[in-house]
Amino acid sequence: MPVTRKQSVKKKVVLKKKIIDKGVLGEIEPLGAGLEAGIKMVLYGRTGTGKTTLWSTFPKPILALICSGVERSGEVRSILTPQNCKSIEQWVVTGKDGLVELCHALKEENSYKTIVLDHATGLQDLLLKQILGLEELPAQGSWGMASRDSWGTCTLQSKECLRSLLNLSCNTVIVAQEREFNTEVENDMLSPYVGAALTPSTTGWLNHTCDYICQTFIRQQVSEKKTKIGGKVITQQIKGKGVQYCLRTAPHDVYMTRFRIPREKSDSLPEQIVNPTYQKIEELIEI
Repeated sequence: MPVTRKQSVKKKVVLKKKIIDKGVLGEIEPLGAGLEAGIKMVLYGRTGTGKTTLWSTFPKPILALICSGVERSGEVRSILTPQNCKSIEQWVVTGKDGLVELCHALKEENSYKTIVLDHATGLQDLLLKQILGLEELPAQGSWGMASRDSWGTCTLQSKECLRSLLNLSCNTVIVAQEREFNTEVENDMLSPYVGAALTPSTTGWLNHTCDYICQTFIRQQVSEKKTKIGGKVITQQIKGKGVQYCLRTAPHDVYMTRFRIPREKSDSLPEQIVNPTYQKIEELIEI
């Protein structure tokens, strides 16, 4: 009987991909990851300087969280147009728990491109009123109307509410009235400045957290006139009738303002934007 050789059988070798658990090293991301979450802005200024008109130009749909200190605020009357009524919705803030619950729901499902709190000063007053168990706060508040512990609790609750809003993946605008700080300091170590009308701790935290801090103000109408004198072109500002609505953007030694852009681009920031809109702000961010 002929001897047959066993045919060599080629075994198919399957190499399994080795999975390496990098632990915390796997959490490292490229610089700037997550910045697509939208603009986070503090918008402060005196009443009637155009804060509401400005945020109404942000990408829509917009959800406006109304907290003005009265049951029905008339501030939105300045933007009551048929177009805005179709693309802007409102929700009246009545307390911390409801606001935090809303933010949790929006974290799971959010169809809004912009969310606005109008305004944070009213939210702080609402929180303090509930902490003190009062029906209403005095029209002119003061530090003496509440204890240090009550103000501390109010600050913590304010930060909790604001943090919940700023963590949402959309444009977030925190509107506030304006306030002067450090005006009663006797030494020269702390210079007076103007910022959002909240407790100093809340204002400092908010300024650090948000990328853009802007102040609205109005000024007398001005126009530029260029005159050629002795071969040189001289630019003069001529004051006219009426007022201009402005947004302060460039760094200032008194007014708290900031645009987080690379330093080499900050020289291109104008001192203010006349008749500000979201589009004009976006152009500055991308310079």
